[in-house]
Amino acid sequence: MSTTAFKFLAAAFVVFGCHAPATFAQPAPSVSYRLHANAVASFRQARFPEAYGRLIQLADAGHTPSAELALWMYLNGPSLFGRDWDSTPEQLSAWAQLARQPAPTMVARVYPNSLVPVVSRSR
Repeated sequence: MSTTAFKFLAAAFVVFGCHAPATFAQPAPSVSYRLHANAVASFRQARFPEAYGRLIQLADAGHTPSAELALWMYLNGPSLFGRDWDSTPEQLSAWAQLARQPAPTMVARVYPNSLVPVVSRSR
């Protein structure tokens, strides 16, 4: 083999060898992806308040999938989870905008008076 061909072959190995690891490397998941995965894991383990807390933090930071889930949990809170989730009208508007959904209106819920009389605090 001639020295010119040997030099070309060596240069080709160096060039392709430098690019090969980048070809096979996969990108590391982003921080928001991992935090969202943790929130979904909490949801799957029926730790709903924890999941909602994690989702609203990500949604407030602008993470679209988290905003969609937080909005869904808010809208279905009483019927599916037996509780109302706390959020402000500003949060709901921002989440709806991220999720490209209409902003929900906050409705005041009236809870029935207790059958047990309230004890007077006067002495």
